[in-house]
Amino acid sequence: MYKTTPRSMLGLIEILEQQREEPSSELNWKDFEDHVQYIYQTLLSLGGHNVVVAKDACLIGRDGAEYQIDVYYEFEVVGIRHRVAIECKNTKRRTERNDVLAFKAKIDEFSDVIGVIVSASGFQSGAKDFAERNRISALSIEEIPSIGKLLGMRLRHNVIPTELSVGAPFWTLFDLETGAPYGTSHEKGTHALLFWSENQAAKYKVRNRVPENWQVRGLESRHLFSYILIVDAMNGKFVTAPPPNHTLAGDSNMFSNMPRQILIDEYCEQYKEQLRDRRVMPGLGGK
Repeated sequence: MYKTTPRSMLGLIEILEQQREEPSSELNWKDFEDHVQYIYQTLLSLGGHNVVVAKDACLIGRDGAEYQIDVYYEFEVVGIRHRVAIECKNTKRRTERNDVLAFKAKIDEFSDVIGVIVSASGFQSGAKDFAERNRISALSIEEIPSIGKLLGMRLRHNVIPTELSVGAPFWTLFDLETGAPYGTSHEKGTHALLFWSENQAAKYKVRNRVPENWQVRGLESRHLFSYILIVDAMNGKFVTAPPPNHTLAGDSNMFSNMPRQILIDEYCEQYKEQLRDRRVMPGLGGK
């Protein structure tokens, strides 16, 4: 049975995430290292970590000597610094046990560095077993995500909030089947609805009998940025429910206009430059 992918943001993301790329036989050494660096930089930035990634880094070992690392990154989570050294093997032969042994000797010079070895041609069985026994991650080029998959992961991360997302400060409804945000359309145009709390959005959903495929989600800053772009494309306007201290705060069906520029200046300031121009899809009217 074939799966039909809907024409939607989620459909696009699923197509990208399912992509696999065959490694090019013409991939040179620099391209290979650049590819590995880009992938790890992207994966870490998706996690929201402050990360330092360097190519051809030189680290000082315990013996005082310098050691060259193909790709090196470090980041901090809950106060703990993580350091990772990546060795890139771009040869036509499979990576052998002696290659892993040489890399192990290098990272043993650093007491707190994790080792990863990526091979363009795979590993001999003994090499992979040796790596695993010594807590070194051994990956073939096919085991790291394709560029298309990374793009899909980035879109999913930035565009579609999850049930764990917390509004900063806004909440709205998203269609879990398509990834589309909720809005209303009438003779005065399209309006994107923003709520000040999860509870306020939930009350609106119940009161207006919104179908179950629409769920309340919080808009973190990166989601609000993408949300503004989507509403701009549809030539829509933004409206907000009454704020919590308003006398009508309990009426989740009352909305007032939220000027786009105020929304950006007050709640999406770090994306101000990217949102400077309002881009409307052709055929939906001007500014």
